[in-house]
Amino acid sequence: METLVELKQAIADKKELVWADPDPIKGNDYTISFIEDLSEIEEEDMRGFPILIQYNRGGSEAEVLLHEILLK
Repeated sequence: METLVELKQAIADKKELVWADPDPIKGNDYTISFIEDLSEIEEEDMRGFPILIQYNRGGSEAEVLLHEILLK
């Protein structure tokens, strides 16, 4: 994702999202099953700000950067 607005819209549209792990582990399912509540965060606060996600069917958790979240 390039912007927080884009991410919020993808969530609202129930789009499937994945984490583009910079150091992926073969066999992991990087489909995002949870993203923290972003309603109180402003666009200008997002540069370099980690976003909490769950992936791998909710079995794993990571703090990722906005640009690491992609449409599946």
